Amino acid sequence: MRTKQVRPDKLDYEYELYISREIDETRGKEFILFDFRTKKVFENFQYIINVISKVDMERKELQFNVEGLSAPRLEISKTGNASYQYKLFDFKNIEYDLKLLKYAKGKILYKIKISPKSIKITKEPASSFIKIITEEN
Repeated sequence: MRTKQVRPDKLDYEYELYISREIDETRGKEFILFDFRTKKVFENFQYIINVISKVDMERKELQFNVEGLSAPRLEISKTGNASYQYKLFDFKNIEYDLKLLKYAKGKILYKIKISPKSIKITKEPASSFIKIITEEN
């Protein structure tokens, strides 16, 4: 008798991107934190998300290319989501184009508006491999 094959639940998206306004205590400067995390929780390692970032402040473009995962260089294993953080200093309170890519293909375009009191998504695609979470939602 064969046993039924169990498959994991299909996720609506693979990654979550938390965008928040933070303060660097050592510099005393404000920055925007882009905190990428996998939706999946890993049991053996806390992997690192490989992200290539490209910022063009003149064109008001922020681009992040998610390239996959790599194992941490630690001897002690730790469970949790894979993660990557990018700190954007010297930002302006304006609207930015946020381009997200996965393996350098399938460009997904968002628009985010940074104001003195909040960060809002002003344009988002119909479907995406990533869910963006800001201070507003």
